[in-house]
Amino acid sequence: MRQQRNNDEDRRQWVLNDEGLYCEWRRSRQSMRQWIRENRDLIDECIRTVTSGRKPAHYLRYGG
Repeated sequence: MRQQRNNDEDRRQWVLNDEGLYCEWRRSRQSMRQWIRENRDLIDECIRTVTSGRKPAHYLRYGG
């Protein structure tokens, strides 16, 4: 299966819609653009984990 590639706009949407990612960003006190650049691997791993069904959405916040 071909791995989906995410761009920073996709990542921004995930940060805005996933409570765990959103809280991590807000806690950092960085601009969203800077936080996304520094945390692409974390965001992409979260996207892969949720879209593959291994964990539920918002798992960073609520576990799962």
